[in-house]
Amino acid sequence: MNLYIVPAWYPQNTDDITASFFREQAHALAARGHRVTVIHIEPVSVSRLFSKKWHETRTWQDGAVRTMFHKVIVPVPGKFSAWQDSYISNLFCKILKKQIESDKREGLGAPDLLHAHVSHSCAYYCLKAAKTFSLPLVVTEHYSGLLLGTASEKEYARVKVTIEQSDAFIYVGERFQHTLDEKLGIQKPTYVVPNLFDSEAFEVRKHEKDKPFTFLTACHLTANKRVDAVIRALHNGFTASDNVRLTVAGDGAEMPKLKALVAELSEEDRVSFFGRYAREQAKDLFGGADAFVLVSKVETFGIVFLEALASGVPCVGTKGQGADDILNDSNGFTVRCEDEDELIGAMRALYEHREKYDPVRLRQDCVDRFGEDAICTQIEAIYKRVLKA
Repeated sequence: MNLYIVPAWYPQNTDDITASFFREQAHALAARGHRVTVIHIEPVSVSRLFSKKWHETRTWQDGAVRTMFHKVIVPVPGKFSAWQDSYISNLFCKILKKQIESDKREGLGAPDLLHAHVSHSCAYYCLKAAKTFSLPLVVTEHYSGLLLGTASEKEYARVKVTIEQSDAFIYVGERFQHTLDEKLGIQKPTYVVPNLFDSEAFEVRKHEKDKPFTFLTACHLTANKRVDAVIRALHNGFTASDNVRLTVAGDGAEMPKLKALVAELSEEDRVSFFGRYAREQAKDLFGGADAFVLVSKVETFGIVFLEALASGVPCVGTKGQGADDILNDSNGFTVRCEDEDELIGAMRALYEHREKYDPVRLRQDCVDRFGEDAICTQIEAIYKRVLKA
């Protein structure tokens, strides 16, 4: 198939771990013989109206994936939202039309379908182009604000329109699907396909027996991620005689508060901050851990759980969130977000019964369920169903 993938955001380079699952899915589809073009269109605020460049473009070949960035100034202020929406929709239509015409001239042909990621922004703006060029539109939703309740009414309205007008709508988790479909009163069938990740970027490591048992949490440090709860659980659930450590990887607005909490609890010897990590550091970071913990208030899926499991590391996640689609009795625990006793119990269980979790089996189960073959097969089935219809 000839695929145009239109993401709401995209890694700027191979070291950028931000939304790496977009890139990995594109590369996995290309590896299965599809012609994949990623077209990332970034509308820029009217504040740049007098910039020298109204439309900046960048194109490069990222392995088998042709990748294009378009950064375009939108001269309509947000207070004129209806006009702004119309302008941006026309902008997407114009850029996609130009690319289709160029590909036809070069003998590459028109795309078979568009696959847009995130419904209230780029997928919504792709609706006009899909209709104009008679292209099937597949949409995958990732935006956690729709579960957090931080999305605006306008964004929810756009999501509903996108679901109703797209040819196939995919959520990355079952709870996500049930919650949004019910909230928006969706009657048409929707799908659940988890995010794909590069399992080959991680490996099982052999750990030294006398080494401290290391808990790892890795995320963007926001209040939603509840890293403070993990720090408190370590402090209240483990004594000085327990040979444990906690590594906090990632950066964000909560970093100063978290460091202050560690100092307040006098846990500087047991809690360390790794900071922001690059893609090539992830293998050592996850491979060096004994257990992974992330108890976000809201998590649509949680790629980091897969990265831990692919490293042979059992996990603790939040019950009723995206972790439910990944974790079970054989690879870790899910706990209630605000229940410190449950969190301490799960962390102690992993610490005291580490031999229960065979790292090789953890990795194999993860690859079987969430590896490239498993996820691409599901996506391709949806593509074929849409094209047949």
